[in-house]
Amino acid sequence: MLASPPPITVASNLMVEQEVSVTTRVSGVVESLAADRGEIVKKSQPLAVLDQREFTLDRRAAEETLRVSRSDYDRFEELFRQGLSSKAELEQKKSRYELAAVELERAQLVIDRSVIRSPFDGIVADRFVRVGEKVLLDEHKPLFKVMALEPLLARAYLPTAALGSVRVNDEVAVSSTEFPDVRTAGRVSFVSPVVDPASGTIQVLVRVPRDAKRVLRPGLGVKLVFAPSAR
Repeated sequence: MLASPPPITVASNLMVEQEVSVTTRVSGVVESLAADRGEIVKKSQPLAVLDQREFTLDRRAAEETLRVSRSDYDRFEELFRQGLSSKAELEQKKSRYELAAVELERAQLVIDRSVIRSPFDGIVADRFVRVGEKVLLDEHKPLFKVMALEPLLARAYLPTAALGSVRVNDEVAVSSTEFPDVRTAGRVSFVSPVVDPASGTIQVLVRVPRDAKRVLRPGLGVKLVFAPSAR
C-alpha cells in the first residue's frame, strides 16, 4: 500500500468571482442615492436614481406621437377598405405607427436605465458618485463597486508533484491567518491542466464556505492545508 504524500500548506487570500464597477447606461444628473458603502444589496436593487424629468417628457411626447400615428393608421385602414386610399399609403401609415411604438419603448427604456441597479446580490464595497453630479455614458466612470460576499474562493499554486494526488472535490482545511480560531473546510473546485513552466506549479482553486461567525470575507488572508492521498 502506497503511503499518502505529506500535507501541503499554502498561504492565500480569499476572493470572489463577482466584483464589478457599476457604471451608468444613460447620461444624466444624479438626483438621489439609494445605497452607500458597506450596505448589503440584492440583485436589481436601486443604487442611485438620475433626474428623470426630461426622460419623462420624452416618454409623454412618444406616447402622444404613438396615439396620433395609431389614429392616422386606423383612419387610412378604413379608407383603404372603402377603396379611397392606396396600399402604399396604408403601408406608409403602418410603418410610421410601428416606428412610433418603438420610440415609446426606447423612451421607457431610458427611464428604466436612469435607475442605477445592483447587478447581483452582494455588498457596496465603494461609492464614487455624489448627488448632483452629472454622469456621462461615454465616460464609463465607475459609480459604485459591488462585490459578492460568496461563494468565497482561494487560489493556490502547488508543486507539479501534486498533480497525481490533488483532485477536484478534495477537502481542504482552511483557517484565517489573522484569526487562527476561525476554521472551515473547503473543497477543491478546479485543478489547472497546465503547468506554469516558469515556476513549475499548477493553479488550484478552493471553494470556501463562510464560517459560522461570518468572519471569512473577500481579501482576508488564509492558510490552506491540502492533505493529498495516494491514488
